[in-house]
Amino acid sequence: MDAINNIDPSELNNFLAEERRDCHYFWHAGRLRRPRFEGPMQMWKSENQKVIFYKMLDVFLIKYTMSERWNGQTKSEFDKNFKRVADIVTKSDGDKEKAINLAKQQTAKITDEWKAINRAMAAKQAGHEHIFEVFFQRAYELGTVTKQEYREYKLEKLGI
Repeated sequence: MDAINNIDPSELNNFLAEERRDCHYFWHAGRLRRPRFEGPMQMWKSENQKVIFYKMLDVFLIKYTMSERWNGQTKSEFDKNFKRVADIVTKSDGDKEKAINLAKQQTAKITDEWKAINRAMAAKQAGHEHIFEVFFQRAYELGTVTKQEYREYKLEKLGI
């Protein structure tokens, strides 16, 4: 538990901060307030709560040790996604059809699932929904986006 407390929160992105809160919750919810001293010392309310805490801790630590990676890519690769989206916008000169065609040319070359989803998120963050859809479709084809997530996105897009 000390390993979690020694982590500087400024080192964590929002997702990891949420994981940290989850670990703290399961730690406090599952631990006994006062250990029982009859027989072997019991520290957890139940074995199930202990298992849940350690699973959450494992997930957190794996994600934290991958902090040199940004959504499955190195920082420079992650930043390059924003540049590629900006290049598409610049080259298309405001023409959405041309932007979609340029994005399709890029997606044809993408074989890394993280690159596809990160480029889609970069396009969405930049406010280019039409470019986002092309990269999101490629992320779905590569398996980053599940069928359910893709279905929910399409239904949301249709207003259902």
